[in-house]
Amino acid sequence: MGDPADDMSGRDRDRRVLHLVRSPRDAQPDALAELAREVVAGNAKAMRTFLVAVGPQLLRVVRKVLGAQHPDVDDVTQESAVAVLEALPRHRGECSVLHFACRIAVLTAMSVRRREAAKKRASIREPEVDVEAMPSAVVAPEAELDAAARAQVVRELIDTLPREQADVLALHVVLGYTMREIADSSQVPLETIRSRFRLAKQALRKRAAADPVLADRKEEP
Repeated sequence: MGDPADDMSGRDRDRRVLHLVRSPRDAQPDALAELAREVVAGNAKAMRTFLVAVGPQLLRVVRKVLGAQHPDVDDVTQESAVAVLEALPRHRGECSVLHFACRIAVLTAMSVRRREAAKKRASIREPEVDVEAMPSAVVAPEAELDAAARAQVVRELIDTLPREQADVLALHVVLGYTMREIADSSQVPLETIRSRFRLAKQALRKRAAADPVLADRKEEP
């Protein structure tokens, strides 16, 4: 039977970790890094605490990539959690553990989007509009069409871009990561990341310019 003092110490540690994990930018790397090392070492209790700590952030990321109403949000969140656990031994401190976990969630959800896009192309089914694809502070009723159109443009573009460009665009748009943060977490040269993002933006501008809905709305006073 374990020492009650040890159990209390563990509970205190768990509470501190859960309190600290708010967002990728607010997370305390040292607290999560210690917990991650225990997970990699096979500590089942640490794994449960870790999943509770990062779970809400993984869910937030998956919802932004797939849309909150997507029927597979919960399943993809669980898939992301499994992928994070499998990837933890490869984390080398190039970014915070939570940053690392959220990046994996983005890439996992992006893979789901790619599979869905391939099925849609095969069945020639028109994609649905999802306003939540691109977070927006616009709440006026007359602006909802603009938000929906922009969301649709980004969704369709991400589905057709080369994987490397799509991943950079998703990490920047969904998580708000800087080019430096994306480069560090993916261990890719900064200039390469900038180049991929620049190409993605060029494709986005061309796609937006060719979209009749956006063009019509742009011409309005």
